[in-house]
Amino acid sequence: MRRALAVVAFLALSCRHEADLPKLFPVPDTQLVAENGKPLHLAQLNGNVTIYDFIFTNCAGTCPMMTATMRRLTTKIDKKANVRFVSISVDPARDTPAVLREYAAKVRNDDRWIFLTGDEKTIVNLSINGFKLAAGGSTGQPNEAILHSAKFAVADKHGVIRDYYGAENDDSVDHVTRVVNELLREE
Repeated sequence: MRRALAVVAFLALSCRHEADLPKLFPVPDTQLVAENGKPLHLAQLNGNVTIYDFIFTNCAGTCPMMTATMRRLTTKIDKKANVRFVSISVDPARDTPAVLREYAAKVRNDDRWIFLTGDEKTIVNLSINGFKLAAGGSTGQPNEAILHSAKFAVADKHGVIRDYYGAENDDSVDHVTRVVNELLREE
């Protein structure tokens, strides 16, 4: 009987999958505001593999390309998978929950995709110190270019960032999809 239990325990442990991806940084449990106006702590996303990007709705630079890439990602990942897609605005002065709700109505193609905002200091701090990605403040001027990263950050089910990948790369959809599927296999 002991031998059978040992074999079962060995098989259970040997079936555990650990992705060959570094454990980079924990996603800070920052409270932001969703496009529905409700607060959301980023730790509430734990239990899901989460793809993050930092954008703003008035962006004429990389944001439209990043949003288009996120839209393509949502179609490549199984709809039943525990995955969330999160776009955080780096222009909270203009990107209020109402503005994000209107923007989401135009671009969102998956209910798992949420849009977040908050106060500028919190978002800049989250991007720079939490995600280790570039960010700058807004002056609120029309057509202003706001410093932000064009990278996707992928966090595992425990809220640890495991991969960054540039949205401007031709293979970004394939790369991020592979990373997500690998992380979904982890226990």
